[in-house]
Amino acid sequence: MTPSPPEPSGLIQAALERQQLRSERVRVTAFIFLLVFLLLVLVLLRTRPGLMSEPVRQQLLPSFAPVAQVIGLFLLYESGVGWWLSRLWRKGRQPPSWFPWLNTLVEVSLPTVTIIISARYMGGLPVIEGVLPFVYFLLLGLTSLSLNWKLCGFAGLVASIGFLIVSIVLLLRLEPAFRGADSALLASLRSPHQYIVKSALLLTGGFLSGFVASQLRRQLLTGLQTMQQLNRTVSLFGRHVSPEVAEHLLQQPGGAAGQERSVCVMFLDIRDFSRFAAGRPPGEVVHYLNTLFSGMIPVIHGHRGIINKFLGDGFMAVFGAPVDDPDRCRNAVAAARSILLKVDEMNASGQITPTRVGIGLHLGVAVTGNVGGGDRMEYTVIGEVVNLAARIEQATKTWQARLLVSGEVMDALGGPAAEDLGPVQLKGHDQPIRLFMLA
Repeated sequence: MTPSPPEPSGLIQAALERQQLRSERVRVTAFIFLLVFLLLVLVLLRTRPGLMSEPVRQQLLPSFAPVAQVIGLFLLYESGVGWWLSRLWRKGRQPPSWFPWLNTLVEVSLPTVTIIISARYMGGLPVIEGVLPFVYFLLLGLTSLSLNWKLCGFAGLVASIGFLIVSIVLLLRLEPAFRGADSALLASLRSPHQYIVKSALLLTGGFLSGFVASQLRRQLLTGLQTMQQLNRTVSLFGRHVSPEVAEHLLQQPGGAAGQERSVCVMFLDIRDFSRFAAGRPPGEVVHYLNTLFSGMIPVIHGHRGIINKFLGDGFMAVFGAPVDDPDRCRNAVAAARSILLKVDEMNASGQITPTRVGIGLHLGVAVTGNVGGGDRMEYTVIGEVVNLAARIEQATKTWQARLLVSGEVMDALGGPAAEDLGPVQLKGHDQPIRLFMLA
């Protein structure tokens, strides 16, 4: 028997218990369907004479009604259990620890009780040699959904002992017609050895079902632990980059090649930050930046962008990577305008020291991917588009602008109202770039 995995704790334990309760509800539902199927079989055998030979049917007829009553009682019981478990599920509660054991004892007793009832009308040998003992194995298979190998072993023990006792009792009370028969077949049927072997098989079936339950539980526990670790990693990583980048980095192999993407790059700079920081303690400066950026980051994420780098007195954001966005320019401009409004609101409310920012946007092709080695990897956007976006942001100081965008961005937008600054020679760039002032 494979040992059960170590018991988890905390959130994983709660999730595991929740899943076990769900699995138990599924198992009860399956058992209810099995009982309904057995009732349908009895009805068909009772109403359709051609399904079996007439002598056998006449022998079975007296047992149909009592056996149907027994199955009906078990069906009512299972329906009640299913209703109770559904209530516990909705309330987020677990059944008492003793309930699974008592419920297993009751459920696995169904074939035993049915055999006893049928034997009153058909004799011992026809019943214990018929199809009823096979129902034990169906129930043992369903018990594996409990995800408890000990419970499965208990079910096998109950089935084994129940069948063995009933078989021995029925053999000792054989009808005269069977007791006096001398054929080799009847002698074999009267031998208790085969029933002992069948009981051993039932016990083995219980532990095999327990093995399956143990493997299911182990796989479920491993999945829950992996999911918790992934959520913890994404949560921790997401404090430094956006959730989209965190997911992308976790899914990509470390040596994955870069991808060329059309992206809209945003650079934001806080005006006169060096002068502000020079006369204040570090704690106040950090608090100021955290307050300011906490209002901007949701805006970037809300417009399908990511913060790729914090630059001390600003940041670089990217729209269109790592997840492609056909409206990357429109979202970038909308995010920039929302940030300017947010800064105005924070200035007016006194949340921050009076602050001015400059934003530059440029559209172009960049190489995106994971860069680094060993245990240190970073999602990076590289290309001339990045350099030009940074130069455009610097040009906001020259033009006393709050938001400048390149001609490529304006073309992608379809030409909204803006002041055309014409071709502008940017520092560090040979060719003039046409710029537009949006704010």
